[in-house]
Amino acid sequence: MDQKNKSLADTLNSRIKTPWVWLVLAITVGLTILFYFSQKPQIVMYSRYMKNLSDYQLQESYTMRAMDRIRTGFGGDTVLIQAQTMTLREMAVSFSKEMDEISALGVQAPSHSSVQRFEKEVLSKVAGMRRYASTRAAWFNDYNKLDQQILNMSPSVQSKLRLKLDSARAGLLVFLMADDAEIVAMPDSLKTEFTVLFRANEELAMAWTRLSSDMAMMYSEDLIQFFRSANQNEISLKSKIPMAFYFLSLVLLLSTFFFVFRSRQ
Repeated sequence: MDQKNKSLADTLNSRIKTPWVWLVLAITVGLTILFYFSQKPQIVMYSRYMKNLSDYQLQESYTMRAMDRIRTGFGGDTVLIQAQTMTLREMAVSFSKEMDEISALGVQAPSHSSVQRFEKEVLSKVAGMRRYASTRAAWFNDYNKLDQQILNMSPSVQSKLRLKLDSARAGLLVFLMADDAEIVAMPDSLKTEFTVLFRANEELAMAWTRLSSDMAMMYSEDLIQFFRSANQNEISLKSKIPMAFYFLSLVLLLSTFFFVFRSRQ
C-alpha cells in the first residue's frame, strides 16, 4: 500500500513539473480573471450616476422657475420652494456620499475636489434660494402697502413712482435718489418707507444675480462628462473580453488535449 501511494505521489510530482500543466493552470486563472471583470457592474453604476445628475439639473430648472415666480410676485409659493430646495440638497449630499463610498471600494470615480465643489455650490445655492424666497415675500407685503398709498398723490408723481415700482416688482435693479421730484413731493414718512423698500430691492436684485448663476449646472455637467467617458471606456473594454475569453478557451482545450496525448505516451 505504501509503495502504491509513493508511486502515485511520484506520478503526480512528475506531472506537475510538466510545463503543460502550468500552462493549463495559467489559462484557467486568466479565464477566471476575465469572467470577474466581465461581471463588474461599472457600466450600470455610471449610467445611474449620470441619470442622478441629469435629474438634479432638471430639478434645479423646476426650482428656478418657481423662484422666478417668487421674484415677480406672480403665483410664488415659499412652501414649494422650501420643499424643492430640500430635494436639491438631498440629491447633492447623497451623490457626494456615494462617490466617497465607491472611491473607498477602488472604483473609478471623479476627483474628490470636483465632487466637493459641486456639493458646496449646491448647498450655497439652496441656502441663498431660501433666504431670497422669504425676504422677497416680506418685500411684497411692504410693496402692496405702498402701492395703495401712491393713489392719493398727483398723477405726475404717481406715474413716475408707478414706473419705478413696476420695475422693482419685476426684480430689476432700480435706484431711488433723494432729489428725485417724486421723492421730494411726498411726505417724510413715505420717503423713509419708499427708500427702505427700494434699498431692499437693490439687495434682492444683486442676490438674484448670484442665484441665477449656472455654476452648479456647470459642475454637474463636468461630472456627467466624466461618467460618460468612463462608461465608454468600460464598454470598449468589455467588448474585447469575449474575444479574449474565446481565444483562451480554445488554447485551454488544445492544451488539455495535448497534455492528455503526452501523458498516454
